Amino acid sequence: MKLVLILAVVVVVAVLYGRIFGRRDREERYVGLTDAVRAKVSREISAGHKINAIKIYREATGAPLADAKRAIDSWFVPGQGPGVRDAAASWSEGRLTAEARARISELVVAGRREDAMALYAEATGASDSEAQAIIRSWDATQNY
Repeated sequence: MKLVLILAVVVVVAVLYGRIFGRRDREERYVGLTDAVRAKVSREISAGHKINAIKIYREATGAPLADAKRAIDSWFVPGQGPGVRDAAASWSEGRLTAEARARISELVVAGRREDAMALYAEATGASDSEAQAIIRSWDATQNY
């Protein structure tokens, strides 16, 4: 009987611990990860300056080195990564007009990323996942 009671207490403690300290989105934990910081990190990665990108990420978020390195290693940059169309290619191939690019930038600045993704997909023929990947790192100040 005592063994069953002890086992039940251990299970309850484990469940409560899991609920309180369970899985969380790593990026949401770091409040300093703004769109401007994302754009800086993307530019550093595109330029091949991975260490600078990690430094910028850590300064903005206060993340430990291991978390920052993991985040930078999995960072999406337009034009890099399998199966994702580059925003610059969309522009140069004429699939993304100046009007569409400007409207997408307006939507991103206004925080309406879902609308921006829909417009990007419609304008370029990209899949939903490709549009999401592009808009996730869209830099409204960059001329795509």
